Amino acid sequence: MRIRRGARIVLLDQDERILMIQHRYDGAIVVPGSPVRELFWVTPGGGLEEGEDFRQAARRELLEETGLTDVEWGPCVWTLDGDVQWGGEPVHVHERHFLARFRGTEVISRAHLEPGERQGIIEHRWWSLAELVAAEATETLRPLGLPRLLADLLAAGERLPAEPRALYA
Repeated sequence: MRIRRGARIVLLDQDERILMIQHRYDGAIVVPGSPVRELFWVTPGGGLEEGEDFRQAARRELLEETGLTDVEWGPCVWTLDGDVQWGGEPVHVHERHFLARFRGTEVISRAHLEPGERQGIIEHRWWSLAELVAAEATETLRPLGLPRLLADLLAAGERLPAEPRALYA
């Protein structure tokens, strides 16, 4: 089975809101038992390129998908492992989710998006924890259980666990 390694960013602003990106579902990735609506929300991120480590990929993906660079990087807080169908073939996904804090005044930009991403990415939005909790019933949010995961992360403050929390697709 092919393995896809990816890096995602749990980007928080000064108000403890998380940046989410709304994508149009193209049917390429199917997570068994986890239906996705036509539009879904996910943290910034994507697959590793040749020669990259997870942290390098997170930095590149954040720049590509948002244009943001004034970021204070933290540790890997979550890992995600799971088997999915990707383009009709089985793929094992292994992702690391890095905590980062946006401290700048830059505006989110679509200037660095890849051509395929321009059609798939609908919008960027900063979400408060309360907004995520309220939206969980009507929106598809990834990773699964994001409001609870974010609540735990915010409650930990500077006392983050020594090891990342394991998530499952």
